[in-house]
Amino acid sequence: MAGTSTASKSKILEPVPAQALQAQTQTQPRGQTYTQEVTQVPSRPQSQPIPRSRISTRDEVGHYLCPQCGSSSLVRDAETGEVICTNCGFVLSDPTEQYVAPIPRRTEEGLLESQTGPPGRFSAFDKNLSTIISRAQASNRSLSAEERLQLWRLRRTQLRAAAGTSMARNLSRAMNQLRGLAGRLNLPDVVTERAALMYRRALNKGLVRGRPINGMVAASTYAACRLTDVPRSLSEIAKAAGMSRKLLAHYYRALVRSLDVTMAIEDPLKRVSKIASRAGADSATEMLAGKILREAIRLRVNVGKDPDGLAAAALDLAARIRGSTVMQRDLAKAAGVSEVTIRSRMRDLKVAAKSLGLPDVP
Repeated sequence: MAGTSTASKSKILEPVPAQALQAQTQTQPRGQTYTQEVTQVPSRPQSQPIPRSRISTRDEVGHYLCPQCGSSSLVRDAETGEVICTNCGFVLSDPTEQYVAPIPRRTEEGLLESQTGPPGRFSAFDKNLSTIISRAQASNRSLSAEERLQLWRLRRTQLRAAAGTSMARNLSRAMNQLRGLAGRLNLPDVVTERAALMYRRALNKGLVRGRPINGMVAASTYAACRLTDVPRSLSEIAKAAGMSRKLLAHYYRALVRSLDVTMAIEDPLKRVSKIASRAGADSATEMLAGKILREAIRLRVNVGKDPDGLAAAALDLAARIRGSTVMQRDLAKAAGVSEVTIRSRMRDLKVAAKSLGLPDVP
């Protein structure tokens, strides 16, 4: 039996020409053709994805396309920040820089190199680059009482020296508040790092002077969400930061104006899924609302309009067309707008629905 298994393995490893393989499979019995069929190279399936070089990353309207299958049905996970194609399941890589620890490698002597300490982060006060005396080191029982007392004094002196200037103290408090705000909003790390970088730039330009730290942290967080395409509205961030929406908008405009940052127009398509889930709309209504919004963007009906109001109005219009029972007040509450705003935006979206050939509704 051992000789038979060895012979079969050698047949599998040896390359077999295509012509000889075809002749052998026709003459041999069906039960003896398994080892030969393993060496065949499978033909290219018909459902193989289109080469990425042929697929454009954006369509004629400007929406992103999946580089794997070319579909425009992309959904961003609000918790992880990942962009997922609903057609093929491909996870698009985020172009924003990720801050991760390097992969350990082995040296010439065979020793394993690993990073000593956490990776550098802008959301950390010292970017995780400084070495501090921890409480565990200062409370080490293997040391004598005098040595432990000396370590506690060195630790206190080190912490005072690290936050000696007013700018350092401001940055330390701001980074603590930023991590707390990101945790309440369930933001991915890439948004937190971008917000920390924007706050550092604002601090170096003197924009934070005379303004509250929590207001500038919230403004930096909202700007980072806009830059990374993470769907968080101004009202959500203002509520999590414990301040008014009007005051947060004032700080946000000052931040963008000072740092000279160009913000793209918010896409109302990214708000449809969240509003539909909160209002209890079905998936068919959500898909029809997305179709109406794409046509409205093509006709430039969305220019100068609130994305939340447009998304809620598209869902209301789609529900009326399909005869679905979705209350307008539920959509207004889920979007954070008034019912008057939904009715006003619906008049604009009826032009897009008429262009698609959808039936007219009152």
